[in-house]
This record gives sequence, structure tokens and C-alpha cells, in this order.
Amino acid sequence: ALKTYYAPYLVILRVSGDELDLETCYINLAIVEAPAQREKEKQDLKEQAAVFHRIPSFEAVERANMQSSIPLEQIFNKRKLRDGNENIPKTILVQGRAGIGKTTLCKKLVLAHQTGLWRDRFDAVLWLPLRQLKAFKSHTLEGLLREKFFTQGLGKGDSLAHALQTCAQKGRVLFILDGLDEIVTDTQCDEDIALRSFLITLLTQQHVVITSRPSGLDRSLLPSIDLELETVGFSQQNVKDFLVKVLKPEAVRTVQDFIQQTPLIRGLVNIPVQLDVICFSWDSLPMDGPTITMTVLYQLMVRKLWCKDALRLGKTAGGRVLTSQQISELAPEDTNELMAIELQHLGYLAFKGMKNNYQIQFDAKALLSALGDLREYRATAKIGLLPPQLLEMMKQTSFLHTADADVDASKSSSQQAWYFLHLTFQEYFAATWIAQHLQVKQSRPSTGMMTLEQAKAFMQEHKYNPQYEIVWWMVAGLLDGEALEDFFDLLQGSPRDLIGGRHQQILASCLNEARARLDPTVVARLDAELMKWLHFEIQTRDSKGGSILGCQTSFPEVLLVKNLGSVYSWKTILVRTLEARSTLSEPAMQFLISALKDEDAYVRKSAASALGKQSTLPE
Repeated sequence: ALKTYYAPYLVILRVSGDELDLETCYINLAIVEAPAQREKEKQDLKEQAAVFHRIPSFEAVERANMQSSIPLEQIFNKRKLRDGNENIPKTILVQGRAGIGKTTLCKKLVLAHQTGLWRDRFDAVLWLPLRQLKAFKSHTLEGLLREKFFTQGLGKGDSLAHALQTCAQKGRVLFILDGLDEIVTDTQCDEDIALRSFLITLLTQQHVVITSRPSGLDRSLLPSIDLELETVGFSQQNVKDFLVKVLKPEAVRTVQDFIQQTPLIRGLVNIPVQLDVICFSWDSLPMDGPTITMTVLYQLMVRKLWCKDALRLGKTAGGRVLTSQQISELAPEDTNELMAIELQHLGYLAFKGMKNNYQIQFDAKALLSALGDLREYRATAKIGLLPPQLLEMMKQTSFLHTADADVDASKSSSQQAWYFLHLTFQEYFAATWIAQHLQVKQSRPSTGMMTLEQAKAFMQEHKYNPQYEIVWWMVAGLLDGEALEDFFDLLQGSPRDLIGGRHQQILASCLNEARARLDPTVVARLDAELMKWLHFEIQTRDSKGGSILGCQTSFPEVLLVKNLGSVYSWKTILVRTLEARSTLSEPAMQFLISALKDEDAYVRKSAASALGKQSTLPE
């Protein structure tokens, strides 16, 4: 009965709509070390960038050792647990950033048991998305099992649920409790004592795997954890294998080269859904990888997906439904105009979610509330759509997905939770909303809109908030002209971090997104400030270490080579800094080649190490 129940859900849908075999969805699990073990293996932790490349995230899991990994099929093997004893783990916590593959892990665990793994240990494996708990009437284990799995049991639901509960009491059932963060942040869970008590009952079953985002994890609810893991996304080899699976042979090499030559892309493709979107959009992406910015990349990917959505939604022009070819030939600004309603509402939903304690999960009530806020907006009024109609339009776009496709069709759609395709797409759409209000003066905003002064005040309040870091990059990439220069004036203004390097990190990243559109005198002034702080950092650091600021891929590499290469006493620091950057330009590699002949053995060794990490070298 359970195998039949799970059969429709053990597949992955690509953004194209095609199904993807679960075997192609690779899972990498890194052990999250206990504090004592972490100190012992610090050097391994420093080497993780050689295998996994990631963009910054406030959801980073501390102490995850990329060199200490566990294959999925060995997750229940006897090993050293967090308390120091050797045993089989019974309570496993798996953390991971949004979109990294936690739910895919759950599906693979179910499939692994169905195909023969762990049959000697478990009679059943039950995958329970915790966000669905509040949709069930029963707050007992047997009642949940009956409602969730055996409603179609032809009168046998009670006996099947009772038998399964008996197996659980004997320790013969593995409970996969997916998304602890999604229920503990729900106000209903706080207010409903019976629901919270039932949640604790599930968490304390004899054999459990618990998944959660780090930012929403409430450890006070957890039992003693035997093994703590992080899902870390795709490795470089996984990326190559995925490309071979989903692309035509002639495209694989092109996309591989594009990824290898583009530090930004290498920081994105470890997230499965981001790699999938890049593959779907690859024929729209520029091949001059090193110069592409994050904003441009997302603009191109969004436009490709808009074209698919416009066809699905039956968009018209001049009273006629547009064809696929006509849509694909539209200029970017025309595509945005065609999808203006969807763009505005997704932008506001993304922004409102971020303001609301960084909300990434939206039920029907939250979606309708956001859409209702914009009823005064001119584009909505023009077509006369009501919030429920808009909601159906939003659900048909590529950017809102639900993980609750398994909710019984007879139940209300209000039980479904909706998400943006990935957190970075929510950040992109939020950036479009903020940029709109920094670019255009609003004299009388509607409920969902801000005046220019309110938008500036919001930026000043949140410019150092790590949850908005990528949003500010993209805002800088979206603005132009006077509004862009005003943005940098706001960034440079008060409040200002005068002690740490946080301000310079944000400045370098935003400048990287906007450099091509800023006045050269403004660029020169901002570059000079970055160099001033880089010099200050180098003068106060160990000469054997690299520069933290200079290690950022967004920090202009040309400034490193030009300014530091002329100061011999800083050569070691420069070489170590370049060594930490995943991809280097030809001038930087030429500098390192010359450093191979340096009289300082440490410089030679560091230069050789840096060159050894590059996939190609100049002739």
C-alpha cells in the first residue's frame, strides 16, 4: 500500500516540465562536526572550496566538513556518534539551505528502502512533510497514518494504520520528518498545544531523520541527536554527470566551459534547481562568462522562463494569441511589458515575504493578501482581475512551486504551501520591486508601494543585514543613471560600518554588478576606497595569509595584480589571495607563473598551488 501511495511522488520535475529520474538527483551529505572534532580537522575545512563552490548565504551551516562525507546508502551504518560512542545512528538531523535537496533526499531514502536497502532494519519508511500536520484532524500517530496513507484502503485503513503503529512501537519504522523549520515558524504550531505535543511525539520516535533549514531550526524541540549532517548540493563531478544526462552532446562541452570560466556560475551550480535553470536557459546565456554579473544572469534566465510562461498563459497582442516563435523574438523590454502583471505581483510577494521575517513559504491566505494589496496598482486595475484570478495566474508561472502535490485533491488548496523556484529567485524579484521604488518617485503609494523616501530608509536600515546581501547586489545591477549613483551614495552614507570589513565586502559586490553602467570617475573613486581598505587589512594581517577582502570573487582582480604586484613585501599575500580565488584571468596566471621563479620558497609553493587549481593554463 505504501509503495503504491508513494509511486507518483518519487520523481523530480524539471523547470521544462520534463520528469527527471531520481538517480540523476545526486545527494552529498557532509558531517557536521561536534566542537572537539571540528578543532581536530580545521585544515580539512579550509580545503572544502576545491570540491564545492557556493555563493554567500546567511543559511550557512557551521562546522560542516566537506571532506567527511557519508554516501546515502551508508547513512545507517555503525559509526562514531556525536556523544563519542560507536553505534548505529537512530536520530539523524539533516540541515541544508533552501533548495539544496533536502526533500529530494527524503524521496531517495523512500526509494532506497523500496529497492531493498535496510529491509533487515525497517519494515516501513514513512516520509512526512511536517508542514502538512496542521491539515490533519487527528493528532495521534494511528490517526495520522490512517488520514495520510490509507484513506483509499477500501475499508482496511484502520487495520493497516494500527499495524503500522505497532511496527513503529517495535522500532521497525523509519520516520522521515521533512521541514522542521516550516512548522515551528508557523504561528498555529505555537498556539495549538495539541499540535505541538504531537510534533514532539513524532520527533521522539525510535528511528527518525529530521530535515530543516538552519535559519528556522528550533533545537529546543529536538531529542538527543546521534548524527548531524548537511546536504551540500552537487559536487563538480555531479555537475558534469548532470549535464551529460540532460543536455545534447554538442551542448555539454559548451556549458562545461562556461561554468568553468565563470566564478559566479561555479557558485550557483551546486544547487540542483539553479543548475537545471542554467541548462534550460543555456542557449540564451552569453559565453563571455568572466564578465557576466549575477543580475544579468538572472535577467536572462527569468526572460527564458517568461517565454515559456507567456505561451502557457496564452498571452495575446492585438487580439491574437502569440506563438512560441513570436514570443522568443521579443526584445527584453517587450517581454517584461508582456509579463508586467506577473512581474509586479511576484516582485511584491517576494519583497513582502522578506520583510515578514524572511518568509519563503506562502499559503493561499498569504498569497491572496499580497495580491490584494496591489489592487490599486494601475496594471491590475487595467485588466480588472480579482485576487483569486491573479492567484491562478501566478501559480501557472515557472517561479511559484508547491511541494504539496501529494495533498489529496479532495482537500482544500489552502493546505498547499507555495515557494519561489529557489531562494535566489525570490531575492531577484524582491530586488526588482525595491529598484522600481528607488528609480521612480511615487507621490501617493498604494498599500503595497513605497515612496522614494521610504525605499531609501528601508535600504539604510537593512544594508548590512546578511539576509539582504544578494538583494543589494541585484538592486545595484538593476538600477541605472542618477538612481544608480544615488544608490551608491546611500551605500556610502550613514549608518556606516567603520570597524569591520562588512562595508567593503558589500561595496565590492555591488560595484561588480554596476561597474559597466557607472560614470568612470565614480568607479575610480570607489576602487580607490577598496584599495585603501585592502592595504589596511594587509598591514594588520599575518604576512603568510591572504586578504579576506581580496579573496572575494567580486573584488576586482585587476586591482590586486596592479597594486600589490608592485610591492615586493606584499607578494606573498597577493599570491595567497589569488590562490583562494577559484578562477583567474590570464594576466593573474602570468603573474603567478613569474612567481614560480621567486627567491622566496613560500611564494613559489603558493604560486604552484594556485596554478594547480586552474583547469587551463596560458601557453
